[in-house]
Amino acid sequence: MLFEIINKIKLKMLRGKYRKYEILYIYSFKNFHPALNELEDEDLIGVWEEDGIGILFFHKPKDDLVKELTEKYGLKLDFKDVMPYESWNENRILKPFQVGPYKIAPLWYEGEWDLIFDPSIVFGEGTHPTTSMMLELSWKFYQSFGKPEKVLDIGCGTGILTLFWAKLSAEVIAVDINPLCVKVTKHNLALNNLSAKVIEGDIKKLLPISAKLVLANLYKDLLKELFNLSSFWNSRFYLVSGFMSNMEEELLKILKNRGIKIIWREEREDWVSLLLENVREEA
Repeated sequence: MLFEIINKIKLKMLRGKYRKYEILYIYSFKNFHPALNELEDEDLIGVWEEDGIGILFFHKPKDDLVKELTEKYGLKLDFKDVMPYESWNENRILKPFQVGPYKIAPLWYEGEWDLIFDPSIVFGEGTHPTTSMMLELSWKFYQSFGKPEKVLDIGCGTGILTLFWAKLSAEVIAVDINPLCVKVTKHNLALNNLSAKVIEGDIKKLLPISAKLVLANLYKDLLKELFNLSSFWNSRFYLVSGFMSNMEEELLKILKNRGIKIIWREEREDWVSLLLENVREEA
């Protein structure tokens, strides 16, 4: 029944005969063409665009199609690869999990779930330590401080944090520079009949954005850039992760200079998550 509903909505990730991800057939190009984002093929999983390169992911070999695309759009094939889906996902097996009272599962699991999601091939499938800590601390925040009227999710990936806060009835703005992440987040919101504002763009150019709580599960260098921007510190609370314990001191120096208070710290498998309070912000 679940897949009949999904197919009627004409969703863009798992489609047609495909019910889960098993083997990834990967074609990486040294360059990119916007037409790739409009590619329609029943075996296509997604198009990854970043820093001027493009990567196509399929459920099965597509050498003939890729050859046609390279000739038509002047693309330069860098390499092709085949791997099990779990290997792309750092050998983490996707399975249902629970955060607070909510049971969450990849959409191919049968059962009664509060939230379902299609992880596609983007980050944020719920099993990485940073994602699981961000989800658990989100629930802890909700219990401790109540529902923030507005939440900003920077680098939304699959949209799992956006889904969680939208399920808690918060108004969510989700931002990602990657077009595929934006598509996947919108797709997962539709799966759950939830709504949020999802923006494709560079967060540094979009700031300031007003919100009570900012979610930022990012890599260290981007966090450093954001921490050094006055336009970033426009909110009251910040839940941040994406860096390891040996990177923490560098970030803490910036926070100290900004007068930011650390409310909670959690560490898991050497990854760190922090809840910060901007004590100068009364919002």
